[in-house]
Amino acid sequence: MTTLSGRYHVALSIDRKPVLEGWWNDADTADGKFDKPHKDHEDNAGAHLLLTGWGSDREWPLREWPTPPPAGDGALST
Repeated sequence: MTTLSGRYHVALSIDRKPVLEGWWNDADTADGKFDKPHKDHEDNAGAHLLLTGWGSDREWPLREWPTPPPAGDGALST
C-alpha cells in the first residue's frame, strides 16, 4: 500500500467536474513543480487521479485508485 502524505478536500472545477484539491509533499509530486496540486478523478471504481500544475492544461497520471474517494478532508491512500 502506498500512502500519499498530504491533505485534500473535494471541490468542483470550473467546468463542474469533481476534483480532489490539496497539498502533497515533494516525494508524491516527484519533480517538485507543484505548490498546490489538483487531483481530478472519475466517480467510479478504478478511478485515475490526475495531477495538474497551476496555469497548465497538461495532466499527469499520478495513482490508480481502486474505489471512489472518501468524503471530507483527510490523507489519501491506494
